[in-house]
Amino acid sequence: MKDRKSEKKGNSSLHIGKKKALLFKVLAVVLVFTFFMILEVALRFSGYGTDYPLFVSDEMEATWVKMNPEIAKKYFGNSGNATVGFQELFKEDKDSETFRIFVLGASTAVGYPYRKNGSFHRWLQFALNTSYPNQKIEIINLALTAVNSYTLLDFTKQLIDYEPDALLIYAGHNEYYGALGVGRSNTLVQNPRWVNIGIQLKQLRLIQLAESIVDNIAHTTAGKKKDRATLMEKMAEDRKIVYESKKYKKGIYQFNYNFERIAQLTQKAGIPVFLSSLVSNEKGLKPFIGNGTNEETSANHYFELADEAYQKGNVKETKKNYILAKEYDQLRFRAPEAINDKIEELSLRFSHIYFVDTQCRFESVSDNGIIGNALLWEHVHPKLEGYSLVAHSFYEEILASRLVDSKYRYALSWSDLKQQMPITEVDEIAGKYEMLQLKEGWPFYEPIPKINKDTLDMLEQLGGKLATNLISWDDAMQTLYRHYQNLGDMESALKVAEGLTLEYPYEARFYVETALLSLRLRKMDKVQYHFKKAFELDPSEENIRRITLTLVEAEAFEFSLPYLEYAMEKLPDNRMFSQIYGAVKTILNKDQQDGVSLAESYLLLRKRAKAIEILNTTLDKDPNNEKALQLLNTIN
Repeated sequence: MKDRKSEKKGNSSLHIGKKKALLFKVLAVVLVFTFFMILEVALRFSGYGTDYPLFVSDEMEATWVKMNPEIAKKYFGNSGNATVGFQELFKEDKDSETFRIFVLGASTAVGYPYRKNGSFHRWLQFALNTSYPNQKIEIINLALTAVNSYTLLDFTKQLIDYEPDALLIYAGHNEYYGALGVGRSNTLVQNPRWVNIGIQLKQLRLIQLAESIVDNIAHTTAGKKKDRATLMEKMAEDRKIVYESKKYKKGIYQFNYNFERIAQLTQKAGIPVFLSSLVSNEKGLKPFIGNGTNEETSANHYFELADEAYQKGNVKETKKNYILAKEYDQLRFRAPEAINDKIEELSLRFSHIYFVDTQCRFESVSDNGIIGNALLWEHVHPKLEGYSLVAHSFYEEILASRLVDSKYRYALSWSDLKQQMPITEVDEIAGKYEMLQLKEGWPFYEPIPKINKDTLDMLEQLGGKLATNLISWDDAMQTLYRHYQNLGDMESALKVAEGLTLEYPYEARFYVETALLSLRLRKMDKVQYHFKKAFELDPSEENIRRITLTLVEAEAFEFSLPYLEYAMEKLPDNRMFSQIYGAVKTILNKDQQDGVSLAESYLLLRKRAKAIEILNTTLDKDPNNEKALQLLNTIN
């Protein structure tokens, strides 16, 4: 009996002990959770860290926003690798008459190796402005160097609230070595679902603190050699990703997973997407890491076969083997063909996705349909002509979609776009020098040719300074503008001025300057467009006065009329505007006016010679016209 009681008592004590142990465990978890929660609140209260919003308010104008310059740190384990894209301003609350376009992508969408107007979105902006001169079209570039589909998906979730009318995407080359890509050593988890959850957790200040500590330790132990490495070298950790290997397939799955969600999000939000196929160098670039275990898996072998087929004139075999050489290249800076296949498939499955076949356009203008160095600098980045073709590919698809408007003024051919785009020689030279610096390092190791600075002309010197960050783009353009004006080269000066309107689309002064130069060259379409833009941005009395007097002085009376009508409505008591308006109306209705009234109007506008000419013509017809004789006598 005693034994049974003892056994019961023991079991009861054991049960209570287990309950206590469980309670202690729960309390421990709660305490740890509470500690971290208090620490999180304390960090937030102290102002540490950020929520990583995609857009932040402009410092000068709170109703305008721009891409957060710190946003890339959300995706890069090492903040030293984080990149900064365009900081293009736009109104947080979109005007009803504005057609808003966002651009997503990586370094090609940024426009590397060019600055500012070299980017395809600036070429596209110029083309759309030309086709739709009366529309307000804004293109905001959200591309960042060295990011991939994870960043694009996260951006898409946030940009929906800013009411885009269209989304343009050129991306897919960075699935292996872009931030959080499968070829990065800092990517601890490679399941896209968990990686995306991790991205959302980056808003926690504790995560940011831990990341900062790890980042500082890594920076301390990295050494000078790593500091000197290019971003391209730093990002490529796993440099041997074999064709059809597990990691190779993970890169494609990662792209497919994230782009499926981008397609679903944009479909639900009703946002049209223009999704481009990708372009890469086939003929002009040997495989980076081309050795295989045998000939069938050797990129170098396929590249040699392609060269041999090219020499024999066998175009089909040449193309096939160059593509295989790219596919088997183990250093995966070029997207596999499977990614282009997925891009096309998405456009077929989702009705709101427009397929922009940029790859086909590049092939159509390349010798034998094989893409090479004529359009690309190295593996993926286009030359200026290539960027113009990327832009024109999007442009044609946007025109065909009729989303902006059912009617457009006229369509620019690719040749027209290349000829008219306000890109300068300095922009082109700076891009060339930027590329020379890139190719000096890994994996190209091409020595920079010796340059005798004494033999460089002014444009080459300016481009070199821009490429090496010794001068800003703005300062380079101002220097170039003064240079052309001193030479009396107004055509080139106009190109600089017009380029500044693309960089600063909301500053009236650049439109005014461009209009004035256009007027000197009698490019009246440009005069009309740029004065109209200047007026829309700044309808002040001072600006109306300047525009009106300039147009009247140039005898562009019809162009001056809308501004005078606005002045009569807003400033009815202004005598100067009233007199000019009356004179301009008389001149525009000259068929219904007598010669004396017409001459008086020209005289009022200080066109003395024109007034005398009209009076003389009147007197030739009617020598005894007293009013004409009296006015002519007064003038003389």
